[in-house]
Amino acid sequence: MKNNLIFLISILFTLALMPGCKDFLEEVPLDAPATGQFFNNEAEMNVALNGVYKSIYWNYGNTAYQSYMDGWTDLGLHRAVELGEGNFDVFNSHSSLIWNKAYTSIQRANTMLEGMERGKDNVSADAYERFRAEVKGLRAYAYFYLTYMFGDVPLITEPLHPDDFYNQTRTPRAEVINFIYNELDAVAQVLDWAPQDRGRMSKAIALGLKARTALYNQEYALAAESAKLVMDNAGLSLNPHFGDLFTRSGQEPNAGKEIMFEVLYSDADPSNNNWLPLGSISRAAGGQSGRFPQQRLVDMFEANDGKRIDESNVYDPENPRLNRDQRLKYTVAMPGDTIFMNLNTVVYDIYHDTTSFKNPDGSWTTKYNADFDNPFGPAKSGVGLLWAKYTMNDENAFAARVNFILMRYAEILLTYAEAKIELNELDASVIEAIDQLRRRAGQPEVAGAIYDDQYALRQLIRRERVAELAMEGFRWFDIRRWDIADIVMPQPVVGIAKTQETMPPVPNFTLTPEHNLNSIPNYSGQLDMRFTREARYWYPRLELLPVPQAERDINPQLTQNPGWE
Repeated sequence: MKNNLIFLISILFTLALMPGCKDFLEEVPLDAPATGQFFNNEAEMNVALNGVYKSIYWNYGNTAYQSYMDGWTDLGLHRAVELGEGNFDVFNSHSSLIWNKAYTSIQRANTMLEGMERGKDNVSADAYERFRAEVKGLRAYAYFYLTYMFGDVPLITEPLHPDDFYNQTRTPRAEVINFIYNELDAVAQVLDWAPQDRGRMSKAIALGLKARTALYNQEYALAAESAKLVMDNAGLSLNPHFGDLFTRSGQEPNAGKEIMFEVLYSDADPSNNNWLPLGSISRAAGGQSGRFPQQRLVDMFEANDGKRIDESNVYDPENPRLNRDQRLKYTVAMPGDTIFMNLNTVVYDIYHDTTSFKNPDGSWTTKYNADFDNPFGPAKSGVGLLWAKYTMNDENAFAARVNFILMRYAEILLTYAEAKIELNELDASVIEAIDQLRRRAGQPEVAGAIYDDQYALRQLIRRERVAELAMEGFRWFDIRRWDIADIVMPQPVVGIAKTQETMPPVPNFTLTPEHNLNSIPNYSGQLDMRFTREARYWYPRLELLPVPQAERDINPQLTQNPGWE
C-alpha cells in the first residue's frame, strides 16, 4: 500500500510539470458557470441575486443570528457561556462568524455588481436597475451590522483581488454610515414600496433600514423622516394578533403587511429547517431548551392597567402571570402556563416531577416532567422561564420552517415615535404610533396627562421596545445607544421564585434615575428567593466587538478596537 501511494504521488507530480498543464488548469470549467463568464442574462443574474440573499441569512446552528443577540443582554441567556458573560477575547467565534458572514455578503454583492455589466445589454433596463438596487440594499444591510457591532470597518465596494486582502484598512464609522444612507437612498429611488417577491428588498425596507441606522446614530430628524415615509406610503399595517407573527401559519397571510423582511425557510429544501424553536422549547414537550429569558424581561412588561408592575393596582406578585400586557404570554412562558410546543400541549411546571399533558382526544394525562429535573432544562440550566416567541408554534420543531422576521412595521412605528420624542416634537402622530401597538396588546392608550411630557414618553417608548421586540435582536444595540449597558449588564442572571410557597415581592425600579427611566428592575435582597445563574460583567471595551484576531493575522493593517489590543 505504501509503495502504491508513493507511485501515485510521483505520477501526479510528474503530470504537474508536463508542458501544457498550466494551460489545462486555466481552462474554464465546461460543466458549470464561472464568475468571469456569468451574469450574461436575466436568468443568470437572478440566480446570482438569490445567492446574495442567501448570504444574508446569517445562521448559527440553523438559527438566525439575530435571535441569539438578546441572549447576550439583560433580557436573556444561553445554556452555554456566550457573549453576555463578558468574558471573551479576540479569538471569540461569534465575533469571527459575524465579521465573516457580513463580508461574505458584501463580497457576493460586489461580485454581482461588477459582473452584471457584462450582461447589461441582454436584460431590460428596468430589470437591470432593480437587480442592482436589491443587491445594494443587501450590501447596506451587511454594513449596518458591521458598523454598529465593530465600529470602524473596511468599506469595500468592489471585488477584492488576492493581494487586496492584505492592505485593507478600517474606514471611520461616520463615513460608512453616510455610505449606507446614500446607498439606501439610491435603492429607494428604484424599487417599489412592495417587494417584487416575498423576502426581497423593497423601498419600504430600504427606508426602514435607513430609519434604523439613523436612530442608532442619534440622527433623530432623519430617523423620523425616513420612518414617516414608510408609514405614509408603504400601505403597511399591524397584524391584528401579535402571536400570529411568530407561527408559520400566522405568517403566511401577513407577509407584506406587518412583516416586511424575513429569513425564508422553504419546503423546497428538506434540510432548510429553522432550529430556533427546537433550541428553545420545553424539555417536557420534546425540545432542547438551550435559550431562556430572564426575569428582568418578564418584569418590564406592564400590568394590564397600563402601569409598570411597581405602580399598578392590579399586579399581584403572588400570581405574576395574571393581569399583564398580552404580549407577555406570546413572548415568555411562565410556570402554570398551558404551552403548545412541538405539537404537544403541556402545562409548564418546574416545581414538580410530573405535569399534565393533553391527549389527542382532548383529555389530560399526568406524566413525567422533564422540565423539573433534566440537567439541560429550564430549572437546572435556565432560571425557570421559557421563550414562547417562535416556540409556541404549530410545527414539529425538528422540521420547523417558521420564518425569522428581520424587519416589521411595528419597528417602524417605534422608531418614528422614539425619534420624535427625542426631538421633543410631541404631537398626535407620536401618540397614535404608540397607541397602535398598545391597542393590539390590549393595553390602555397613552394617558393624556403625559402627551407633552418628554421624560414620561421616553420612559414609555423604551418599555414598549422591550415588550414588542424582545428576542428579535434589538436589545444588544439599544442598551449601548441609550448608554445603560454598564447598568444593566453587571449582574447575576435572575429568574423566578425557587419555590411556589415563597414568592418574591415586586422588585425595585427606582434604585437610580437611570433605573427608573429605563424601567430596570433591581433584585437586591431577593436573590436567595430566586433562581440565579452566573454573574455577568461589564467593561467599556464591550461597547464593540473585537476585530477578529484571525483577520488581523491575515491583514496587519487592521487596527483593533479600544480595550481589545
